[in-house]
Amino acid sequence: MNMIQRLLLIAGLLIGLAAGVEAQTQRQVDSLLNICKPLAQTDIKAAEAKLLAFKQQYFGFPAELYIAQLYDAADKKGTEYRAEVAHAYDQMSLSLMSRGDMELYILSLFYSGRNDACVAKAREALGYYPQSLPLNRFYFRSLVSQGRYRESLTAYENLTHAQPAVLEHSDTVHYSVAVTGWVRYLYQQGKFEEAARWMEPFAQQRRQHGQMTDDVTMQLANIYLEWAKELQGEEKERMLLKADGLLAQRIPETTMNDDLFAYMRVAMIQFQLDPEAQKGTAIPAIMQMEEVFLKKPQLDEKHKERLVMGYRYLMSYYFIEKEDYALAAQYAEKILLYEPKNEGALQVRELYQKVKNKG
Repeated sequence: MNMIQRLLLIAGLLIGLAAGVEAQTQRQVDSLLNICKPLAQTDIKAAEAKLLAFKQQYFGFPAELYIAQLYDAADKKGTEYRAEVAHAYDQMSLSLMSRGDMELYILSLFYSGRNDACVAKAREALGYYPQSLPLNRFYFRSLVSQGRYRESLTAYENLTHAQPAVLEHSDTVHYSVAVTGWVRYLYQQGKFEEAARWMEPFAQQRRQHGQMTDDVTMQLANIYLEWAKELQGEEKERMLLKADGLLAQRIPETTMNDDLFAYMRVAMIQFQLDPEAQKGTAIPAIMQMEEVFLKKPQLDEKHKERLVMGYRYLMSYYFIEKEDYALAAQYAEKILLYEPKNEGALQVRELYQKVKNKG
C-alpha cells in the first residue's frame, strides 16, 4: 500500500468516525429533547437547566434555540413568556436562525415591550426575509410605539405588500396612530398643505369603511382653518368652505361632538365669511346649530350664549338687510328668552311694536 492509498484510507476512517460521532450526538440530542419537552410542562426552569448543561459538554449545541421554543410552547396565554423567549434568542446570531425562529424572536421582542431592540433586529431580519408578514408587522408596530411616525408609514406600505397580505385590526389601529401622529407634526410645523395631503385620503378611507371619528374630523377641520389664516380672498374663502362642508357632513353622524362642530361652523367659519351679517350666508349653519342644541336634554350656559350669538346675527340680518321686522322680532324674542336684558333685542322688539302699531 503506497502513501497515497494509506492517506485515503485514514481519511475515510476519520470521516466514518466523525459521522458516527455526529449520529451518536444527534441521538443524545433527540433523547434530551424527549425528556425536556414534557418536563417543561411542569418545571420549565429544570428543562432549561438540562439544555444548558448539555451545551457545556457539546460546544456549539444551540441550547438557546430549544429553550426559546420550549418557552414559546409553554406560553398558553400568548404573552406570559415573551421576555424569556426573546432573552433566549438574544444569545444567538440571526444568521443561525430559521425564518420561523426570526419571526418568533421579533414577535417576542415586541410583546415584551422591547421596541428599540425590535426595530433593530426586525430591520436586520428583513434583510434575510423582506416579504415576511410577521417581520414587517412588528417592525411597523414598534416604529409606531416609538413615535417614529414617518418611518412607520413607509414600513406600513411594505407590510401591505408582505406575504401573505393579511392585515389585522391592530395593524389598522397602529396605522391610524401613525397617520394622525405624522399629520400632527406637520400641522405643528405649519406645513398645512402637506398635512392635508396625508389626512384627506385617510379621512376619505375611514368614511368609506364607516370608521370616521370625531378626532379625524377635528384634525382635518383644524388643518383647513389654520391654513385659511395664511390665505387671502377667494383662496381663503375656499379653504373655509372646505372646513364648513366637512363639519356639516359630520354633524348628523355623531352625538359626541355635534354641538362643538355646529358651533365651529357658525363662529369660526361663517362669521369669518360674513362678519357684518350682510349676506345671510351663515343662516344654514345657525339653523343647524339651533337644531343640534335644542335636541339636548338640557342647555347649559355655554349653549345659551352660543344660541344668542346666532340669533343676534339673524336678528341683524333680517332687520337691517331684509327689513323684515316681524322675522327680526321673532329672533329678538328668542334672544330675550335667554338674556332678558339684552339691549339690542329690546330695541328691536320696541321698534317692531311701533311699526306694527302704525299698521
